[in-house]
Amino acid sequence: MNSASPTPAPQRLTVCVPASTSNLGPGFDQLGLALDLPLVVQLEGPIEGGQHELCLEGAEASTWPTEGNRLLRAFDEVWRVARPADAAPPRFQFRVRSEIPLCRGLGSSGAATAAGLFLAAEVLGHESCGGERPSPEQLQRIGVEIEGHPDNVIASLHGGCTLGVLLEDGSLRVVQPPVHGSLLFPVAWPSTPLSTELARAAMPASLCLEDVVWNTRRLALLLEGLRTADPDLLLHGVDDRLHTPYRLPLIDGAKEALEAAREAGAFCAAISGSGSALVAAHDDVEVAQAIAQAMQDVLATRHPKAQSRLLRVDFMGARLRE
Repeated sequence: MNSASPTPAPQRLTVCVPASTSNLGPGFDQLGLALDLPLVVQLEGPIEGGQHELCLEGAEASTWPTEGNRLLRAFDEVWRVARPADAAPPRFQFRVRSEIPLCRGLGSSGAATAAGLFLAAEVLGHESCGGERPSPEQLQRIGVEIEGHPDNVIASLHGGCTLGVLLEDGSLRVVQPPVHGSLLFPVAWPSTPLSTELARAAMPASLCLEDVVWNTRRLALLLEGLRTADPDLLLHGVDDRLHTPYRLPLIDGAKEALEAAREAGAFCAAISGSGSALVAAHDDVEVAQAIAQAMQDVLATRHPKAQSRLLRVDFMGARLRE
């Protein structure tokens, strides 16, 4: 395809992408779980001008960075890979609404990247562009290159529970373990964000063999617990020695909030991603609501604007919306 490749016909597309929690204890940098807290992006164009137009609407979207924005970066990178001979991709307007808080460990960055990947694939797949939609494997690879790890972006793309494993040849193998449909996931987060960079910097450069073996065993329990909704398996499955002990002190009130979640009946409770959000699990709506409130109440003693939500697994992933 050369620089004279077809210009897309005018399009108006809306994509809905779920948030995600990741790690859930021992699933560090590989396990993601899509949750029904949405990011919605409307694409319109092509438009005139030398750059995309980004319109950030609503409280959470208004906190997005405009420089190095992951949505736009992912869109352009898909175009670059699919159309390497093109001088530049056509420019579009992106209107963004989001319920995913930024830098709270709920996959705001991964969802933005997934939205850019998905929209670029949809535009390229239109007949006016030749109908050459990038493969899921291409989108996954680009997403991981942008994000640096597969957990959140892969979960937002595909929905459900995902394990993304990078192989020695550089390829990515994605597995989608089942999740019991009865499970509910109360989440709570403080008003204070926690950057992934700071959370990673808190981790040690090496771990002892005993702790590595401990985590490997717990991941097996966690996956089976998610499949069966077994409280005992989930309780032991989120026990982690790799990152949780080092990140928990960074989130003021998190230790006490996790304890409050367990006292309220949570099957399990853990840091969501790298924080500062916390996530728990249960299969009863009233109990799960009480767990969410318990975590919020404790966090609110340190962070008056702490929030909570009761979420379900999003099994659909990124999809077009009418």
